[in-house]
Amino acid sequence: MDLSRSRKEQRTPRAPKEPREPKEKRRVTFWSVLGRLIATVVCLCIIGGSLLAVGAVYYVVNATADDGNLLDLDNIELSQSSVVMATDPDTGAQVEYATLRSSNSHRVWANLEQIPSYLQYAFICTEDKDFYNEPGVNFKRTIGAMINEYILPIYSSKQGASTLEQQLIKNLTDDDSASGIEGALRKLREIYRALCLSRSYSKETILEAYLNTISFTGTIQGVQTAANEYFNKDVSQLTLWECASIASITKNPTNYNPYTNPENLIHRRNFLLYNMWQQGVISEEDYRNAAAQPLVLAEEDASKKNASTASSYFTDALFNEVVSDIAAKEGVDEATAQKMLYTGGYTIEATVNPKMQTAMENLMLNTDDAYFPAGWHEEEVTGISDDDVQVFNADGTPKTRTAEDGTVYYYRNVRTQAAMVTLDYDGNVLAMVGGLGQKTKSLSLNRAYSVTRQTGSTIKPIGAYSLGIEYGLVNWSTMLNNSPLYQKQDMIIRDEDYCRKNGLMGLSDKQLRAYPNAWRSWPRNYGGNYGDNTDLPLWNGLARSLNTIAIRVGDLVGASNIFNFVYNTLQLNTLDPTNDVGLAQMVMGSQTHGVTPMALAAAFQIFYDGQYTTPHLYTRVLDRDGNIYLENNATSYQALTPQTAYVMNRLLKNVLYSNVGTARGNYPNSSGMESFGKTGTASDERDLWFVGGTPYYVTAVWWGYDAPYDMTNTLSKDQAKTKTCVKAWKAYMEQVQADLPYKAFPTADGVVERAYCTQSGLLAGPNCPSRATGYYRADDLPGTCNYSHSSVAASAADTQATQIPDPAATGVETD
Repeated sequence: MDLSRSRKEQRTPRAPKEPREPKEKRRVTFWSVLGRLIATVVCLCIIGGSLLAVGAVYYVVNATADDGNLLDLDNIELSQSSVVMATDPDTGAQVEYATLRSSNSHRVWANLEQIPSYLQYAFICTEDKDFYNEPGVNFKRTIGAMINEYILPIYSSKQGASTLEQQLIKNLTDDDSASGIEGALRKLREIYRALCLSRSYSKETILEAYLNTISFTGTIQGVQTAANEYFNKDVSQLTLWECASIASITKNPTNYNPYTNPENLIHRRNFLLYNMWQQGVISEEDYRNAAAQPLVLAEEDASKKNASTASSYFTDALFNEVVSDIAAKEGVDEATAQKMLYTGGYTIEATVNPKMQTAMENLMLNTDDAYFPAGWHEEEVTGISDDDVQVFNADGTPKTRTAEDGTVYYYRNVRTQAAMVTLDYDGNVLAMVGGLGQKTKSLSLNRAYSVTRQTGSTIKPIGAYSLGIEYGLVNWSTMLNNSPLYQKQDMIIRDEDYCRKNGLMGLSDKQLRAYPNAWRSWPRNYGGNYGDNTDLPLWNGLARSLNTIAIRVGDLVGASNIFNFVYNTLQLNTLDPTNDVGLAQMVMGSQTHGVTPMALAAAFQIFYDGQYTTPHLYTRVLDRDGNIYLENNATSYQALTPQTAYVMNRLLKNVLYSNVGTARGNYPNSSGMESFGKTGTASDERDLWFVGGTPYYVTAVWWGYDAPYDMTNTLSKDQAKTKTCVKAWKAYMEQVQADLPYKAFPTADGVVERAYCTQSGLLAGPNCPSRATGYYRADDLPGTCNYSHSSVAASAADTQATQIPDPAATGVETD
């Protein structure tokens, strides 16, 4: 093979092609050009339409990417209001007391089987008569509505084309843009969602979800809630005309409000009934009978339209307690727990006594300052809220003050406030009111539940006195000297006023010893006196609330022992473990923060039988299936022996029944039932208290200003006393116990009554000329008096012991 020859030379030559006959040039006509143009336009339209369709699909897929939870009809039933149930005190039956709901919903779920077919078809016949035969969208009506809206107004009014699926989607997503481009995009999203919903769920599931999420007047959602609200019935019990009435409201809840526009509603109702007849759902006779019915609403529900939307103080406190317990159980934050409670459909078995709550609310309205004087005064603040009573100058300008640092201070007028709370002796909170006047807001400041105040002398019996009896350190007639524990010459207690006026505040105690007048005796009794240096029996010092007597008992017990008892055993855990362990704080009540009225009332439970139970506002919380979700975490235990509890009960009875008691004569007249109590005043009359107990209930009453302020600056000395709290308690107790059978406090084995010598405090001997009766623990009786009493001394002592002068008559002020 000749490799030197090129590839070109090695190829076989091709035969030449036969020449073709030239083609004749095609003629271009107008119609051909037009045809090509039309074809091109059509192709472009197809391409554009395809691109638009792809874009629309891409848009709706992305726009609805997060619909998984919103349109999950399997779980939508969980989104319903929680209900508070209470025990009717007359019948013992569980009744609905309140509904816990957010500001935009109130829903109670009803299964489709519960909902009458009349009510189902009242909606279907009017809103979507082809509901069972269409794929979630009525394309004929949709196209007609879109042409009418965006191209040519072929109808005289705006046409609705939404199926029940589409309306359900609006209810669940709040996607409700009205018109324009956004309206068109919303409709596109809605159609896509409706098609998806129809493919994923049965018509029955969709209808059930729709009927439970439809909105009515106010915050009412769902046909079950509407049936309760308007007719006081379960939805399953609704008649034909009631079904049509409920279905009519949703068209325009304002225009067809059954309370404000009943005539409009009747016309709309009869139109729905006509539709149901024409579509064969009801007979003509049914139609005519139902259309002839007057609109009769449940009377108790009709009154709701003008009622305050604010929940009660009890409901507010209950809400906070359950939210806290949900957060702890689930390990979530407060906001999440609140949402769970609002939408979880829980049933809360509350401790509230509705009759007692109503009675307390009525008393605390304080109409015409019937119980608590107003004591208005100006208060300086850095900002003014809508609820404030702002102070203005004579020229109408706001009264202000500008500080050196540029801060502007405003002035508002404020009045005294009060709080009251009642428990039984099992720790159940039965009634609670956290402020005076009409409550206008939910979750407002609750002074009974969440505000701490100094206790004043109300802490004396739950700490010093009860432990003194329990430990066997003192008894009913132990004689204690009515004088300061520390004298001025002891140089133990500083005279703060003197040191402040003389520039000695910065000196140490050692340096201050060079100034004898920089010290004072301590403590003083209420009113500023230091006692009369006489020996008094313990019961007398407690009845008169003498600080000089209580502080000596507290000194015997020890401040740390008292603090541990009230902080740990009686759960007064808002006290300060660092700054409140002292006699002043634990005996005289001058704590750093203090305690809440609810906690203080709970502490006084121990004077019934010695048992303490954590105060609680509910017993159980059930989920929507009736399973126990929460049980209250209250603890119950013996804080004092029954013997000590009964002796203390008898001692505190003297506060009300003795002629020297600080609340003398103000016991409730309740079928002869006894009561006990203790008054309390914080320094400078900033907080006034009374805690009282009967064989049924224990109640705490607080009165003062929200920002602590000396009440004697605005009220007379006679007004600014604890008797204000006592009289409110007395009036309340007489009302709530009026129909209760007689009941006595439990006695305790091991407590005996004995006569004691009023001069020595020992058990009376044969030579004791002056005797009185006291209550003692049988295992801790005092010795028998064997003193030799002279007749003169006996006579004087007898007068001192049996006819103790009324403090009001002798100028001795009481607490």
